[in-house]
Amino acid sequence: MTSEAGEIMEKLKEKKAEYEAIASSDSSANLENIDNRIITEVLGPERYGRVRFQGSGVTPTQYFGSGSQQFMPSESQAQAEVQRLRDQIAQIQANMVEQIAEVQ
Repeated sequence: MTSEAGEIMEKLKEKKAEYEAIASSDSSANLENIDNRIITEVLGPERYGRVRFQGSGVTPTQYFGSGSQQFMPSESQAQAEVQRLRDQIAQIQANMVEQIAEVQ
């Protein structure tokens, strides 16, 4: 491992320790996607057309192959997911109304 890579790893570990300290003292801390946030803080924002940790000049197509579009949901899949989430929200709202009525 190069000294630069070692320094980056050390910074990543330090940031992780900072976030863990925050989480232990603040229960309301939002730790969602903590690993991505730590990487972004240490390495900066992602750059279009590059693959992190693969060196400069490596494009997503080279790394993942030209079939990487398969990870993108189709429009119908996206619409189905949106509908599923809307139904879930409606069910949660209905449950909340029932709970409020019971309390009153």
